[in-house]
Amino acid sequence: MDYRYVPFYMQGNAITGIYYGQWGMSEDRDIDYVKEMYPMTFSKIQEVVEQECDRQEFTGSMMFDEYPDKLGILQIVNRIFGKVKEDEKECKEGDKCTKYPDDQWLKDIIMVLLLNEMYRRRRRKRFY
Repeated sequence: MDYRYVPFYMQGNAITGIYYGQWGMSEDRDIDYVKEMYPMTFSKIQEVVEQECDRQEFTGSMMFDEYPDKLGILQIVNRIFGKVKEDEKECKEGDKCTKYPDDQWLKDIIMVLLLNEMYRRRRRKRFY
C-alpha cells in the first residue's frame, strides 16, 4: 500500500468538496454555473456589466456604500447602455447581431444584471 501524507489544508470535505481556504469559492462556482445558463443576449450584456463593475471596484466606491445612491446606479446603467447600443450599431450585416426590442427594456435588464452583480461583489467583500 502507498500511504502518502496529505496536508490538512488539502484534505477536502467529502460531502461538500470544499477545501481549506475555499469557503467563498463554492458560492462563486454556483453563480458562475448559473451565469453559463443565461441566454446569449443576456450573457453579452453581463460581460459589459462585469467590466463596468471591475472599474467601480475600489475602496470608497459608491458600489460599496451602505446605501448606494439610485442616481449613481442610473448613471452606471446609462454608461453600460451606451456601450451596448454602440456595439449594436457597429454590428455589420452577416454577423450574428443582437437587436434589442426596446430601449427601456434594455435599461431594465441592465439594471437587474448590475444590481445582481453589485450584490454579489458587496457580499463577497463583506464576508471575506
